[in-house]
Amino acid sequence: MSPKDEEMEVFSSASTEALQGSDYVPVITDSGVKDSVSDLPKSILEYYTNIEKVLEREDFENNSERELLEEKLLEQIKSDGITKILFHWDCSRVVERMLVNCSNPTLLEVGSLILPHIVEIACHSFASHVLELFIMKLVREIYTNESSEVVELAEKVFRKLVLDVANLISNTHGSYTLRVALQVLVGARIEDEKKKRKRWDIGKNSFYETKDTHPALKKILHKFTKRLVKMDVGSLLWSNQGAPLLSVLLLLLHRTNNKSLPGLKSVVSSSFEKKVTDYKGFEQFGALPAVLLDSKASYVVQSYIKICNKEELDDLYNQQYKEIVVPLSLHSVANYTVQTLLENISSRALALDMCSKIVPVFEDLLAESITGVVISVTKCCYHHGLTSNFDIMKTLLDAFHIPDEQSSLFFRCVMSMTTYEVLLEKIEYSKKPTQSGKPRRDRFEATLAGSLLLQGLFQLGLLGPLEEGICSLSEDHIVYLATNPQSSHAVQAFLSSVTIPVSAKHRFIRAAAFLTDKLVVTPCGSRIVEVMWLAADSPLKSAIAQTMIAKEQAIRENTYGSIVFKNCNLKAFKQGLNTWEESEKRKKKNVESFEKIINNESAVESAEKSVAQEEDSIGGEVVQNLSSEDTKPKKVKRKDSVISDKPKKSKKKKIETS
Repeated sequence: MSPKDEEMEVFSSASTEALQGSDYVPVITDSGVKDSVSDLPKSILEYYTNIEKVLEREDFENNSERELLEEKLLEQIKSDGITKILFHWDCSRVVERMLVNCSNPTLLEVGSLILPHIVEIACHSFASHVLELFIMKLVREIYTNESSEVVELAEKVFRKLVLDVANLISNTHGSYTLRVALQVLVGARIEDEKKKRKRWDIGKNSFYETKDTHPALKKILHKFTKRLVKMDVGSLLWSNQGAPLLSVLLLLLHRTNNKSLPGLKSVVSSSFEKKVTDYKGFEQFGALPAVLLDSKASYVVQSYIKICNKEELDDLYNQQYKEIVVPLSLHSVANYTVQTLLENISSRALALDMCSKIVPVFEDLLAESITGVVISVTKCCYHHGLTSNFDIMKTLLDAFHIPDEQSSLFFRCVMSMTTYEVLLEKIEYSKKPTQSGKPRRDRFEATLAGSLLLQGLFQLGLLGPLEEGICSLSEDHIVYLATNPQSSHAVQAFLSSVTIPVSAKHRFIRAAAFLTDKLVVTPCGSRIVEVMWLAADSPLKSAIAQTMIAKEQAIRENTYGSIVFKNCNLKAFKQGLNTWEESEKRKKKNVESFEKIINNESAVESAEKSVAQEEDSIGGEVVQNLSSEDTKPKKVKRKDSVISDKPKKSKKKKIETS
């Protein structure tokens, strides 16, 4: 017996307790496929390099020329061997480029070459890219042409993948190929699983997204998912390759309302029963669910939370999170499931209970650099209207050690994610001259976590000491924050938030209006200038326009500046102030009328709902005699002015035109 057979026998015997049926598939730890790299002669490499250049240029006069090139390329691939070509980085790219716009016969021919070696190809770092694109093209062809030959080939391909699922799932590339295959079958791309791959750009538009799965693919999907569910799901939960596959499987089964979903959810929910106590720093909280503390298994739990309904989420919180939400929030791994729960929980009472326990430990969370939980709390408070239930601003001021007399530095502390003491040291250091005697620049570092936290606070309308901090920035600081990819989103949230007072926005715009010529020529700064323009009144718009007109040529020659120049209608400003003001008034009037239409539609919908409720409530009291032909049922008079003011449509006969 070979070592491979012995290993399979061991795993089969060890998994007898977890058998779920006669077609149960054990999880093995090594696929046995070596990730080899082909060594091709220089002449062959030059041939494929030249072919790739032709395919990349797409300089074909007609389809016959392309098909002729594909035919010659396939002959060369057959003579060289499909595995040798796909196991080489450059040559595999050529096959990918051919598949992007290949004809139906070429697709079938490539499939016949791939099919005998599909497991080796799926588990290879280079060749797996080609197989993923091939599967995408195969499914797209089924939707567009519905060829019986293509459907038959697809069934063979997926049958091979299903039979060797144990080998594939134990390999990093094979597991990813399975996840892509599942998403392609369902016709839904899971954004969380969109892996950043070096070659994702080739054929990225080949994915066919649909709401209704093709009947032929439904049968394949059913067999595929049935085989996966029959595996030892408990073992997959803790493996590097199995956990991401389970996560995608949960989301896709939920999308398709698959019958296997309840069984898979029960396996995940039962995994909470395993508790651990041997972790440092949390001994006083007792045993915690091991599935939440594991970096791989917790990823599956996050997907599980996303597909739970309200009752299931309430039970999950009450049974697993309620008593230990604080230690889970402070844990380096479990805090991600807490964030997911905060974003998906629909019960206001449970959201209030969660936030009331997490807010007091903001300082501990920030000290452990777990800012994601703090940011999720601000989003949860905004979604459920819990702003008045907590003094979040006071808690954060204490967490950053901000004294009352220095509250203006709160904005800088949050943006740089540093305490008051550390920020003060940096400010004092910036006052010291350099060795050459030149003054240092007082610049604080903008962080992504600080920007996200400020966005949450601005969304909640919590301004307070932040107003003085953002409105008293120096010119150097404004340019830095507005042009930085991370901090610019916080500035944009401040200017666009409906809960921030207009006076505070105008105060910032007055300081930044004369810097717009520097901001508008950068990717992030141009976005800030447009938001400033929308939030400004006429005098401030005039100041912004004059600043940009002074550097008109440089701005119009810049890609970002030319767009802002057009959106702000500065061409009319040059023609004259009166013309520009009239144009702005006309634009404002159009926007207001459009908003009025939207508001009227929403008012009509709410009025119709209230009328329907009123009719239901008085329906038992209104007695109508419908026995006579002359009597008609009385309608309940609507009191809403929006509805009553609507003109009645005259009944006209439709004129049929030939």
